[in-house]
Amino acid sequence: MAAAGPGRAEKVTFDSVETTYHSGTAEDLNQVIDGLDAGTVGWAVSPQVDQPQAAIFRCARPVEANEFKLSFIFLSRIPNAFFREFSISTTADTQPSLQGRWEPLNPVWFYAIGPKILAVGENHLQLAGSARACVVRVDIPGLNRRVTAFRLEVFPAPGGAMPNQGTVGCSVSGDFGLTEFRVEASNLASTNVALACPVKSSHPVGYLRPEALTDGRLTTFASPMDPRLGGEFFFEIDLRSIRTLDHLVLKNRVDGMVPDMLSQVRLALYEAPPVAEIEPTWQAYWRGDGSYPEPGCADVIRAHDGTGVFRGRYLRISSDSPHYGCPQIAEVEAYESLAIGQFTIHADGRELALGKTVTVPTGAHALSFDVALPESLQLSGLQVRRRLYGDGHHEDWRMAEGGGLADWPCPPPGTYEFQAQVRHTDGEWNECTFLLPVIVLPALWQRPSVQIAAAVALIGAGFWSIRYLVRYRLAQRVADLERCNALHKERTRIARDMHDVVGSRLTQLTVMHDIFAAEHALPAAAVRSLARLKKVAREGVAALDGVVWAVNPNNDTLANLADYLCHCANEYLTPLDIECWQDVPTDWPDQPVGAQARHQLLLAFQEALQNVAKHAAATVVTLTLRHEGPDFVVRLDDNGRGLPDNLSGARKDGLVNMRARLAGIGGACTISPRDSGGATVEMRMPL
Repeated sequence: MAAAGPGRAEKVTFDSVETTYHSGTAEDLNQVIDGLDAGTVGWAVSPQVDQPQAAIFRCARPVEANEFKLSFIFLSRIPNAFFREFSISTTADTQPSLQGRWEPLNPVWFYAIGPKILAVGENHLQLAGSARACVVRVDIPGLNRRVTAFRLEVFPAPGGAMPNQGTVGCSVSGDFGLTEFRVEASNLASTNVALACPVKSSHPVGYLRPEALTDGRLTTFASPMDPRLGGEFFFEIDLRSIRTLDHLVLKNRVDGMVPDMLSQVRLALYEAPPVAEIEPTWQAYWRGDGSYPEPGCADVIRAHDGTGVFRGRYLRISSDSPHYGCPQIAEVEAYESLAIGQFTIHADGRELALGKTVTVPTGAHALSFDVALPESLQLSGLQVRRRLYGDGHHEDWRMAEGGGLADWPCPPPGTYEFQAQVRHTDGEWNECTFLLPVIVLPALWQRPSVQIAAAVALIGAGFWSIRYLVRYRLAQRVADLERCNALHKERTRIARDMHDVVGSRLTQLTVMHDIFAAEHALPAAAVRSLARLKKVAREGVAALDGVVWAVNPNNDTLANLADYLCHCANEYLTPLDIECWQDVPTDWPDQPVGAQARHQLLLAFQEALQNVAKHAAATVVTLTLRHEGPDFVVRLDDNGRGLPDNLSGARKDGLVNMRARLAGIGGACTISPRDSGGATVEMRMPL
């Protein structure tokens, strides 16, 4: 029995041909299977051109393959001497005959040099047009058949010499002249179980038949003919048996002409033929956002992309996309969940007993794992990767083709997992991983009982050391708390003294100014100087108030910081007839804020208020305070004249200083124009 190797095409040889009728000699007929292009004679049926005819081509030996490529050659020199409508079938009978058991082939890809070739119904093809000589090529992948003979049937079709009855050939006489019939067989090395599976559609499709979805070629595609169907249209693929799947693949057409016709896809798996009352075992809604794969690209869909058990025989595909002609799919591939076959484990050359776990004896130096794939997965180039994993010991994946032997140095004592995965022919690793617990026994001194005895001996000596260490750390902690408490008291005292002493003196200075100005008649110049002095004194009081607020540890909270910023904004803007709107939460987290950070933020905030007052010509300012994740955010929005063209240069150090102050405490300051006019200053301080 001949069997083509994985992916390798072999020519099928024939030892005889039999026909229902042949108008020439037996020698002419045998030239159809001689494998030579030379010769202009072959199978012809004149004058019985108005009747169906058939020919069987017996193989010299049985062939097992999952892909067949058939060629029909017409070199009779008579114009249009090719048949009109035809079909192809095979048999596995030991003695093939015209009356035997024949299974039709379902061509999924075909072309002709000369005439046009069309699909005209289930398993039928038709040639049309004109040519003096032609070659017809038909490909049928995914069969997994044993074949002993091929049968070619030709049927009368309208046209030609007998328009009313139809003829089998396209020549003037209604005859044809098949001068050569060839077949190439090969086994596709693929774990795609959907290859060449039957496909049907709920409504007619355009361009090609539904089987284009499983023909193994990206150059063919199918989509609904009526663009108004929407979700009513579906493709249904029969995987021929109930399968537990690893992943599905949806491939987009390669030409890029209309790439956006594979989106908002609904997928459903059924174990029985789908009818209204049957629920799917698994379903998914893929690319629901309206996106789509790039031309020639593929989407890989796994069980977790949907709901239910990823198992079934019938796969339904539809689309909710409003786009014309959806879904349009170049190829659908289904990959079954693969299992590892037999395996053995050796430690230093000695085979270990297999069970739910494998125990490696003490003192082993090397481990060997021999993995064999099941016979159904003996495909050329199919890869397996393996590794040992666990207890902090993470081996890299080791690759091998078709399983085989892999050696590891024995890891330290502990519990591990031997993991193995099979790689599908599309390059995706099988999601289901083979796992085998492996226990490496420790040496005597590594065993728990021995280690416990040693630990008990050390506990006594270590107890007093630990006790001393704990007491020492506790004393250190108490000392740290005392220092923090002393620092807190000192900061409180400094703040109180600054407020009571320095603040009272500055306030006294302003009062003395008012008394002096009331009691003495002064020149205008002196009055102006005293007014400036009073202004400086008041500004000093305000500045001192900010310093005291920053130093006082009682203000080291986020809530106090927010309240003080609102107070400053009102105090600064209200006298200038600028409305201050505040968007501030009522509750703040109990979050500490250091004095240095508060002080720098306050100075930057006051600089921003000053810029609004001096340069913005604003009438309304909105203060927004937020706690966003790790940051405290302060934002000032004004309705003024906006930002100048250049934010840097002479007399613009304030903006630079604001950014520098925020950067100094790990924050950031951004200044940007508002779409409605004015500007926005946003300050962020990490907490």
